[in-house]
Amino acid sequence: MKKLKFLCVGDEMEMFLVSVGFYGIGVLTMLLPHGMQRAAHWLANSAALFGSAVCAYAAGLLLFGGVSPAPLIWGSYSLGCDGWSAVFLLLIGIAGVVTSLYALGYARGYEGSRLRLLGGMWCLFIMSMVLVLLAGDAFSFLLFWEIMAVASFMLVNHESEKRATWNAAYQYLVMTSVGTAAIMIAFLLTGSASEGFSFAAMAKNTLDGSWQHLVFVCAFVGFALKAGLVPLHVWLPKAHPAAPSHVSALMSGVMLKIALYGFGRFMFSFLPAWNYWWCVAVLLAGVVSAFLGVLYAQMETDIKRVLAYSSVENMGVIFAAFGCGMLMKASGSSFYMLGFVAALVHAFNHSIMKVLMFMCAGSIMHGTGSKNLELFGGLARKMPYTAVFAFVGSLALAAIPLTNGFTGEWLVLQSFISLGTSCAGQDIRLWTAVSFVLLGFTGALALGCFVRFFGITFLGRARSEIVEHAHESDKFMLAAMGVASVLVVACGLYPLPVVRAAMLALGMPVALDAFGMNLAWAGVGTAVCYKPLLLLALLLVLGAVLWLAVKDCFVVEDVTWNCGTYPTQRQQYSATGFSKPVRRAFDYLLKPKRQVTYMRKEHAYFGRQLSYKLEIPDMITEKLYQPLQKHFVSVSNFLRRLQQGSVRLYVAYVMVAMMFVLVWGALYK
Repeated sequence: MKKLKFLCVGDEMEMFLVSVGFYGIGVLTMLLPHGMQRAAHWLANSAALFGSAVCAYAAGLLLFGGVSPAPLIWGSYSLGCDGWSAVFLLLIGIAGVVTSLYALGYARGYEGSRLRLLGGMWCLFIMSMVLVLLAGDAFSFLLFWEIMAVASFMLVNHESEKRATWNAAYQYLVMTSVGTAAIMIAFLLTGSASEGFSFAAMAKNTLDGSWQHLVFVCAFVGFALKAGLVPLHVWLPKAHPAAPSHVSALMSGVMLKIALYGFGRFMFSFLPAWNYWWCVAVLLAGVVSAFLGVLYAQMETDIKRVLAYSSVENMGVIFAAFGCGMLMKASGSSFYMLGFVAALVHAFNHSIMKVLMFMCAGSIMHGTGSKNLELFGGLARKMPYTAVFAFVGSLALAAIPLTNGFTGEWLVLQSFISLGTSCAGQDIRLWTAVSFVLLGFTGALALGCFVRFFGITFLGRARSEIVEHAHESDKFMLAAMGVASVLVVACGLYPLPVVRAAMLALGMPVALDAFGMNLAWAGVGTAVCYKPLLLLALLLVLGAVLWLAVKDCFVVEDVTWNCGTYPTQRQQYSATGFSKPVRRAFDYLLKPKRQVTYMRKEHAYFGRQLSYKLEIPDMITEKLYQPLQKHFVSVSNFLRRLQQGSVRLYVAYVMVAMMFVLVWGALYK
């Protein structure tokens, strides 16, 4: 693949600056008096909405129109845009419009609880992500990256009066700081082998041998941590549930994708000669993350943790497709671009559907006051619009055809088929087979996960009293969820614009069939053939035939036979019970902790009351991070014993050090 050329045109760049100006106005609302908090809320979120709309429009013009180079440069700092960053700016713009519209209604619930801070930090968060994508040099990138990290930390920690919230926020801050340090090292090493730290200069770096390996490791670790790939994902299932729902939506839908942008920038521009094992590492990290992410999502009962682990899964699928493209290019396959297109298309589609689902989760929490799956049931009767929107999002995350979730995963599947058929070598066939097995498990578990999510939440009977008092969300929240649902269905039925945007971002010379989605490769025929509109027509015809065949049948409703007793809500499947077969099948991986307490046992079989508690620990945390934490604590205790505050002891340390230096110098003189 050719190196991505850094470019931008004046008009589009001015529009990006206008969008940044809108965000800046929103940030300044934090300075308004406390008595104007409601006005600050409306102004901040309206500014974010208009700024995101301008950003999306400018990115669309730049991406689809074709432009000439014109970066903005101030000394050693520069701003600009190319096709690779334009597709992510388009994603930020669309997601920013939808989530800011949602925030107009949802965030009002924080009135009296730092509402001005929430609106201002929201605008700062979106602005920092836009500026990260516009950065044209390492210094600008790292500056805006750190602002993004601090703003997202403040948003995650917004409900800091809750112990679990600030625990999650500070864990996120520590993990993201580690990732930033790794990215800084990668930039420093690359820039030191270049004429400067601009992206154009670093694209001509003279790194070789072990230095290239070190830059790859640092870049991959730093961006994989931000993306939430296993085993660097431990912050994500805690930070997303702790944040307000519109913040969770943007973090999962957009911020995680910026990690893909940064990693792609390094791979395409700074490290274009890829080592075989780099490709294998990215591919395996992706497929393992996808499998483990959806496995843990299937076990969770917190609706936002379900979606957080689902983000781990989908980021794994995205990086697996990216690694597949890398491996095909390193092996000389002419189909290698398909992997990168699949990664971009699935990243874009996942952004929309995950924004939708986090907004639905926020609507459920707003209407019920809880996020525990086990307390729901029958919510479709109380929240019909939210139920419809959640149904659309669940279909997309389960990769059902005619939704945008299927489009991305179809392309991912095609990329792995191309890997197995166009690349010679037993080792590549082995990686392909492993990927197919893990991605097959991932797809099946994702389907079960969101059948469970939607069925337990919206169908059946109420499992608790909170359902009886549930209420539908306001017009802004419903409008935002409606827009996102339309985008999910529209991009599923007509995926051409999203696929074309991915191709333009990559400079890909392919033809598209306007009726469906055919990726025709010059000289190698057709790689992909998927026609959603034709499939929709066939399904409509089949549905009409079936309706005509059964319309005269009579359905008699009666109480389900239940051994002579009347069924109650306690006899429905619970979320824990629904996932039990999967939990038992993967017991050796999950290591569940069960605790059964008999509260009353008058008879061995009748009249018993018991309490059943199930905990699914994160094995990465238990086996990796907790031992590391204990080690750091023990080392800190040892160092604390050395630091006694005694001047005589410190003088003794200095004397011992001087004697060691003198002896060392005498021996090696």
